[in-house]
Amino acid sequence: MSLVGLLAVFALAIVIAVFFFGRESLTTVGARFMNALAHGDVDTLTKMSYVGNKPPEEMRKDWEFAVNTAGKYYNFSWKITSSAQADATNASIRLQVIRNLTNPGSYEENYQLPLIKVGDEWKVDVRGINREMYPALPR
Repeated sequence: MSLVGLLAVFALAIVIAVFFFGRESLTTVGARFMNALAHGDVDTLTKMSYVGNKPPEEMRKDWEFAVNTAGKYYNFSWKITSSAQADATNASIRLQVIRNLTNPGSYEENYQLPLIKVGDEWKVDVRGINREMYPALPR
């Protein structure tokens, strides 16, 4: 076997290991949640949300109302500024959000997405999001 072939196999093994064993970063989780919120993706929001022992069906109804009724015409932009993990099960994402994007007087405001680890997945603890960030967030 040639040295080039051996290196190619080794590089392929590393790439496969990274994809299979690598965990999703906190910022990726936050970005996925905020993209779902911006696009009204109720399925993703329901899957990524944590609200205590609330059943998924009830959470889905709350998100349906938030994105399709209360926030139907609500425009905002966002960017993640940092993330921090407090311990093995708690973390947070810091965001800058411009609410009411179509208003010329809008400006960047700082918010946080609290994350909680449920099993092997990070979920957004919706109860801890500031209610001013988006209309009718589930409780």
